[in-house]
Amino acid sequence: MAAVSERIALILAGGEARRMGGVDKGAIEIGGERLIDRVISRIKPQAERILISARHDYGTGLTALPDRDEGPAGPAAGLWAAVCWLGENAPAAEGFLTAPVDGPFAPADLYARLAAGAGSAVARNSAGVHPTFAYWRVDALRKILARAPKGEGLSLKRIATEIGARETPFSGADQFININTPEEKTYTEQILDNG
Repeated sequence: MAAVSERIALILAGGEARRMGGVDKGAIEIGGERLIDRVISRIKPQAERILISARHDYGTGLTALPDRDEGPAGPAAGLWAAVCWLGENAPAAEGFLTAPVDGPFAPADLYARLAAGAGSAVARNSAGVHPTFAYWRVDALRKILARAPKGEGLSLKRIATEIGARETPFSGADQFININTPEEKTYTEQILDNG
């Protein structure tokens, strides 16, 4: 059972990566390391328990949460799978952090800053709001997702708006990069090369 104070994170890795040719983004390598491993290394110091929203665990030994048939589709499906898993396995958990598998530069203080307030929160920087980098309060999220249309997509931005998630400002232009295209992969590799 999870203690109330246990810090839990969910890596969102269930996307289809259409703009990347349908590859499994978590297995993509940048700088000689898989994206899933890069994101785990960024999140591990911030959370006691890491879950992966995906059909498999990438050989990490972490708990993989596949989408559930009775829930919404798209990124919201990962949130719903986490809410259900936590209800069954860690009912004391108040909330959890999310970070996307294609976001290799998550800030070292992401969890601490997003979870600092009373409600849910999403990251924001000069490029805009980044709802895949967020802290979700389980009770509020369960209410929204339980009444979401089954099998239909529901954007994380819309969920954040509906539950009144606050926007937490971060500085730095590249912390919330998502690798959605081959060009963004190249740009991310250039950042690593310039280190």
